[in-house]
Amino acid sequence: MKRKIIITCIAVLIKAAVCVIAFSQDTVMCLSVKEACKMGIERNVEVRNSELEQSKRKSQLSEARSNFYPQLDGYSTFSNNFAIPKLIVPGEIFGQSGPIPVEIGTKFDWSSGFRASQILYNQSYFTSLKILKSMENLSAISTLMQKEEVVYQVTQVYFLCKYTEKQVEHLTGNLANMDRLADITRSQSDNGMIRKVDHDRVVVNRANIQSHIDNLQYLHKKQLGLLCFLVGLDLNSSIILTDSLAAGSLYIPDKIFDPANKPGIQIIEAQIEITSLSKKSKLQESLPSLTGYGQYYFQGQRNQFDFLKGGADKFYKVGVIGVSLHIPIFNGFDKRWSSARFETELLQLRNTLDNAKKYLSKEYSDAISQYKNSVNIISRQEENIRTAMKVYNINLLGYTRQVVPLSDLILAEDNVTEARLSYLTALLQLKNAELDLRKVRGELLEF
Repeated sequence: MKRKIIITCIAVLIKAAVCVIAFSQDTVMCLSVKEACKMGIERNVEVRNSELEQSKRKSQLSEARSNFYPQLDGYSTFSNNFAIPKLIVPGEIFGQSGPIPVEIGTKFDWSSGFRASQILYNQSYFTSLKILKSMENLSAISTLMQKEEVVYQVTQVYFLCKYTEKQVEHLTGNLANMDRLADITRSQSDNGMIRKVDHDRVVVNRANIQSHIDNLQYLHKKQLGLLCFLVGLDLNSSIILTDSLAAGSLYIPDKIFDPANKPGIQIIEAQIEITSLSKKSKLQESLPSLTGYGQYYFQGQRNQFDFLKGGADKFYKVGVIGVSLHIPIFNGFDKRWSSARFETELLQLRNTLDNAKKYLSKEYSDAISQYKNSVNIISRQEENIRTAMKVYNINLLGYTRQVVPLSDLILAEDNVTEARLSYLTALLQLKNAELDLRKVRGELLEF
């Protein structure tokens, strides 16, 4: 136990020293998985847009709520009645026979004042507020999903970079061994101890390793560029990835898996709620609504435009206050067909929800199996490396004693390389398996 603690402390000190040196150069950034994920969440465009969408939903809800406050506006209307409307009245009223046209109003009409209204009862409108609140919650869940996707992508690319980096590291060590072997075979070939073709085989094998390293270094550069893009850094930034690809402690879930906690399920449930409320709001449009109103204004009616000359008789005060009751009676069966449409949408969403829960359960089972299988592969690959190294050391000793041919030594060297690269692949698969398991369980944001 003490030995593990000492080794861990040494590793931390080495990483800290590397970061200090890199920081002093002012061109290199040390980056852990946790830091990369946080930077990705903070700088990702999709996350920012989703957060802005969430803010927009909040504004829409506040905007809708503002309609419950009294609505007040001022107005001023001027009319020039160049043809005054007439009303036909019986002439007997004026002591004459037959109908008589009587002008209604004056040539000029000028009204200025205030109007106010207040919603007293509108059940459909109240329900629409609940819809907007549900849409705000839906937007928050979408933001959460965007953040999870960023964490998933950043983590995948991060360990892919480490995987390629470790491949280059192992192959560089093999290249150094090949260089030493090439020097030995050149000397032996010059002294006639081995055939020249044996030395040429070593040279060819060395060239193949160098080509593999060159390809991996180019790939590693592209992977680092993709990681910089995902975390919002300049594509030419120099970064040091401080987390290790090595397998750590086993991931043991501490909570029972519940599909209902998954954002994908919550989104479908929110859509069901919104559709149910939309149906309810549509049906409530047939309910009576009550609105209070009031109006206070000054009205002037003159046959001559002399409003600006003053006088107490130029404008008259007018005021009114009351309530308005609106009772829908028939809307052409719109309510019936709208209700049928919403019922169909609800049925589709419930089917989608049921299928999504089943798929998540299957996905969780697959993720558990994949993780356990990856752990077993790691153990086998570790044993495979030990066996390959044992065979290589035996062949190396035999070659130095001239009892093992060069071809067997090269084959043993290739087997060691293949075993180490397979072990690295197994480590990457384990990291991805743990990442998939955390994603299914909805734990990606639990740093």
